[in-house]
Amino acid sequence: MQKKWVLKTPDSKAISDLKKHLHISDLLATLLVNRDITDFKEASLFLSGTLKDLPSPFLMKDMEKACKRILKAIDKNESIFIYGDYDVDGVTATSNLLNFFKEIGVRAQYHIPHRLKEGYGLHVGALKEIKEKGGDLVITADCGISNVKEAIAASALGVDLIITDHHIIPPELPDAHAVLNPLRPGSEFPDLYLAGVGVAFFLMVGLRSMLRERGFFKNHEPHLGSYLDLVALGTIADMVPLRGANHILVKEGLKILSKKQRVGVRALCDVSGISNTEIGPYEVGFQLAPRLNAGGRISSATFGVELLTTDDSLKALEVAQKLNSENNQRRFLQTQTLEQAIQKIEKEKLYQKKSLVLSSAHWHPGVIGIVASKLVEKYHLPTCLISEQEEVGKGSGRSISALNLHEALQKCKSHFLNFGGHKAAAGFSIEKGKIEAFQNAFNEVVQSMLSPEDWIQKIQVDMKLSLGQVNEALLQELSLLHPFGMGNREPLFWVEDFKVTHSKVVGEKHLKLLVQNDEARFDAIGFYLSEHHPDAHKFRSLLFQPMRNTWQGKSSIQLKLKDISL
Repeated sequence: MQKKWVLKTPDSKAISDLKKHLHISDLLATLLVNRDITDFKEASLFLSGTLKDLPSPFLMKDMEKACKRILKAIDKNESIFIYGDYDVDGVTATSNLLNFFKEIGVRAQYHIPHRLKEGYGLHVGALKEIKEKGGDLVITADCGISNVKEAIAASALGVDLIITDHHIIPPELPDAHAVLNPLRPGSEFPDLYLAGVGVAFFLMVGLRSMLRERGFFKNHEPHLGSYLDLVALGTIADMVPLRGANHILVKEGLKILSKKQRVGVRALCDVSGISNTEIGPYEVGFQLAPRLNAGGRISSATFGVELLTTDDSLKALEVAQKLNSENNQRRFLQTQTLEQAIQKIEKEKLYQKKSLVLSSAHWHPGVIGIVASKLVEKYHLPTCLISEQEEVGKGSGRSISALNLHEALQKCKSHFLNFGGHKAAAGFSIEKGKIEAFQNAFNEVVQSMLSPEDWIQKIQVDMKLSLGQVNEALLQELSLLHPFGMGNREPLFWVEDFKVTHSKVVGEKHLKLLVQNDEARFDAIGFYLSEHHPDAHKFRSLLFQPMRNTWQGKSSIQLKLKDISL
């Protein structure tokens, strides 16, 4: 796989203007411009925005309509059901809505479809079951925007439907009582890329506001800040851009998450081995979210909802241990599937194609999305994996940055039973007999949409630094950009003037260096870069991110290596 380091060349006037208006350093202004943040108001909110700066929920189309319908349900003591998705975003959105209704004394039930038996989105059979249980109002969480037929069925059943979703708007909207999605044409809501849990949170904000106006709260009014731990969890896990409202919600939510006030969060941290006082995007993305996701991938996402809605610490620990066990099973299946996929790719030299489409009856549909991501990282090719199940295959796709996967699959839609997703990730169902034809069609579509340059992995570098510029002041400035994630990547620096005075392999796969010059010296760690150890004396350039390393009570600055040039 070819790689190309691309040094950012930000607009000098934009940098100067930000420095002048916000009274910030050249480095901080440069990093903001590198992230396309040049508007003074946006930059100020990004650096110091608070919950008071969040937009009004009523700017979102249908928000008032949705809240009034829920108020009617409360007044008439109607039966409310939350219909969620089985990923972390859906689980946290569902849990927050259930917890909110519980706090205001309103009973609500929920349904999350089984990944294998039902699949994504609304299902007529589930809606019939909800009606049989007395359901009058269904509020979706992170799903429903494409369920036109199911919305018609709900109406025929006498069930009112409020959709809260954030996925791409289809050509035809479901005929629901209200459709909350910031991407809807005509919506004045300024933040387009909320996660599903974010949309649900703004519904809670709007509903609380209207309940307050009616004098509903006699003794206790919900403090919605306490719900932000789950908003942060779902938003980070769903990999939406951490900009605007998302950046504020996650920044404040991580503070709540770090307090571990929720018994389910405490139990999940315990089984994840998280003992540190501060929980950040890494702990969410690589420790908490995979365990919450494991339920939906391996057995049932209801375990996640149970964990995040219970007040019983013993039950929470029991469920957390169950999710931890399923996560271990998920990791085994993931490793097995990845090894089989790589073996097939290498044996048949499929990496010479413009895309990868692989299928197997032995692959678990709950892990193919993760494995597709791993293959994209390894081969830098748009990738679709298909789990064959009897006559139908369940597919999951991941893309490189240059390709809009949803648009590519749209061009192949004649091969699918159904599909959905967004620019970077998508899912679909396909008849087994059409897999080979789709493989050829997808490869042709990808080739037509991309140029030769697009298949070269480009590593965006913020700026060049000398080792002497890496200090406490730099770390302090970088902390103003926290939290990092999609849309706000962690700054990456390029250093050239150094010598490697010591090199060794640690943990079999990782490279540890001592780098220095006349100005400074630092330990550096390169995860999964051990193959470069024999050439350490030839290193000429490093890409790195500075990080604080604490060991045995001592704190120091360490360089986290991302790539190496000889």
